[in-house]
Amino acid sequence: MIRIEDEIFLKKKFDFEKLKEFEFCFENNTYIYSEDFMDGDFKAVIEISDVLKGKVIDNSSDEEYMPLRIESFDGDFVCRVRDAYKDILKRIAGACCTDVFFACDQANRIAKFIDEAYGVKPDFPWKDDNGVFRHLDNNKWFSLIMYVSLDALLKDGNTRMVNIMNLKSEEHYDIDGIYPAYHMNHKSWISLVLDDTLSDSLIMKLVSKSYNLTKKKRRK
Repeated sequence: MIRIEDEIFLKKKFDFEKLKEFEFCFENNTYIYSEDFMDGDFKAVIEISDVLKGKVIDNSSDEEYMPLRIESFDGDFVCRVRDAYKDILKRIAGACCTDVFFACDQANRIAKFIDEAYGVKPDFPWKDDNGVFRHLDNNKWFSLIMYVSLDALLKDGNTRMVNIMNLKSEEHYDIDGIYPAYHMNHKSWISLVLDDTLSDSLIMKLVSKSYNLTKKKRRK
């Protein structure tokens, strides 16, 4: 079950001035907001720092209400608590966030650089979080950004979700953050992890190579 917070904020970017307007308080480098709901029986607590955390407190016991997180708990009362909590998160997202293409900051920076360099924005042919960058003249892909767990690349059991970028390449790299392509031909494509392991400048150099390898061939 995807975290409720990730479901609501997956492709959102926080405006920190708007968080203050929404009455988030700032303590120890963390923005914190709390709100009672369900006639005061529960309290939502949202914390935003390097990561987004949320929890629902049962005010009668002052403990976290864990049935909210268990997918198999689908009774009427649990669903009403879950929906009410989602409504609070959606209000925060609507008031304090702007829409972005991808979940990870570096993925959005690279998407902006690609648009500036080539006039290309991602399209989403599968109506999900996987964005394709295509040449304007021949419609061929030169990049694909996906949202996957690190385990998909590393096969190490790491469930952390990240954006990765597939690029066409004539070379293979022994560098942290660059791996054989996920879901594409390992001989001619590579996958880059977009979590700031690699610099933006290196990624854009590899984007340029992929762009040139896939561009329309001129007739002699």
